[in-house]
Amino acid sequence: MPPSVQNGSAELLDWLKRMREDQPVFRDPIGIYHVFRHEDIQQVTLNPETFSSNSATVMPGVPAELTSGMLSVTDPPAHASLRKIAGQAFTPKRIKDLEPRVVEISEQLLADVPAGEFDFVDHFAHPQPALVIAELLGIPREDVAKFRDWDEKLLATQVPDRNNEAEMAAAAEVAMGGGAFAELKAYVLELCAKRRAQAEDDFISALVHAEVDGERLADNEVANLCIQLLLAGHVSTTAVLGHLILMLDKHPEVAAELRADRELIPAAIEELLRHQPPAPKFARFTTVDTEVAGTAIPAKSVVMVWVMSANHDERVFTEPERFDIHRNPNKHMAFGHGIHFCFGSALARIEIRVALELLFDKFADVRIPPGAEIEYYESEMFAAKRIPLVAN
Repeated sequence: MPPSVQNGSAELLDWLKRMREDQPVFRDPIGIYHVFRHEDIQQVTLNPETFSSNSATVMPGVPAELTSGMLSVTDPPAHASLRKIAGQAFTPKRIKDLEPRVVEISEQLLADVPAGEFDFVDHFAHPQPALVIAELLGIPREDVAKFRDWDEKLLATQVPDRNNEAEMAAAAEVAMGGGAFAELKAYVLELCAKRRAQAEDDFISALVHAEVDGERLADNEVANLCIQLLLAGHVSTTAVLGHLILMLDKHPEVAAELRADRELIPAAIEELLRHQPPAPKFARFTTVDTEVAGTAIPAKSVVMVWVMSANHDERVFTEPERFDIHRNPNKHMAFGHGIHFCFGSALARIEIRVALELLFDKFADVRIPPGAEIEYYESEMFAAKRIPLVAN
């Protein structure tokens, strides 16, 4: 079985390298197939007809109500219609127009940072993307604090064995009947009902009133899509912001280079995403008998796609373990690939760039205290939970 993904350890990277070389497709003891090479992962992600995103392909007991409307688990042809409807609300112009608010929110958060040592996740990395995505969706600012508790509970949830029908059904029952997901779902459904009755200038209003070929999304679909955007739109960005601080602390020469030439920041963000993807892996589910890299994979199998391995594949990236902000080209897969390429990638890039520019503007020195312990979430996400920081 693979080492923990929790902190992107050298042990994990060493294991992924061995697997790329020796077993590019590996069936683990519980029957899950793992795919490691960049080229093979492209094959999986570009073929949704064979490699479904919907776990119901393997476990038909998963209630449709739980996932309907979520782009990340919807297959063609429904995926195209859903993405087209969502695209009416999540337009490039809307995202571009958000940048001044990203700046304002980030400036206020940095102004409120306490003197001396503080926790970077608590004071900036979590609230910045949470406040931005909440504003985009139309969630009242005073409710944003609720999301930290929901995030903590969801990230602490143990992922069931995807080959175990009883475990999957039990997890679905918990999500439907109570706990953090059910609380979050109820909250968003209430907002959907309010916006359907009286629209405002926000993403939820745009979604509940959007039409493609005369079709509108049901409130359950809108709620699931918004939950996906909430989680992907701020949990993932929170993770990347934490990785940014950790990487610059590890490589002060890179921090100095970026301070001297801000034009290098976008390329540095891409390299950070390649080197430290917040979601190291994701699952696909085979609809028919198939094969990858000469390995037969039966229908109704779980296939684990290792993004972190693809991003460190020596066949694509020279010296992949080296953090190189001048790397070009940089065909990383941190935002996914194919039809499920991340819907909010443009917004995430803006948030990360603005954060770094303002940190450089406000502080001459940002560092992690010597000997400080970095706490990580115990989940399938690669994200720091606590990062002690001193900024002067």
